[in-house]
Amino acid sequence: MFDFVVPYLARYIHIASAITLLGGMFFALIAWLPALQKAGGAGEQSISDAIAARFRPWFLLAMLGLLLSGFYNYYRHVQLKDVPPLYHMVFGMKFLLALHVFAVGFLALKGGNAKRGRQITGVVISGLVIIGLSGWMRVLHLSFLIHAAH
Repeated sequence: MFDFVVPYLARYIHIASAITLLGGMFFALIAWLPALQKAGGAGEQSISDAIAARFRPWFLLAMLGLLLSGFYNYYRHVQLKDVPPLYHMVFGMKFLLALHVFAVGFLALKGGNAKRGRQITGVVISGLVIIGLSGWMRVLHLSFLIHAAH
């Protein structure tokens, strides 16, 4: 039972955290920031700061969820030796991009940030690349298991 429940929960936490983090940033990029810009006015920065402050705890929680579940998932695959060598390289690229997402996302959500739009754009682009790398890692893992079974 433990061999099924913990990996399932780790995968669930990883996906839910990614949806929270990247979904919030994607919403900011396509709806929040353009709407504020269109509305204009003197209170634009203070409204933007208030929204960023409301999302910041969710961003940090998602970041923690991604780090803990990601390291667990990676460690589990390494321990089981059920991934090819290329998997480790792709994981390294994914991890470096994740560090970029975490650092720039954290900065983008600070108050009084005039570069918020550009930073959130970078987070969304890097996040989308991470999703592509995640899919590649999944295919590498599954194809390795299929070939190992033969």
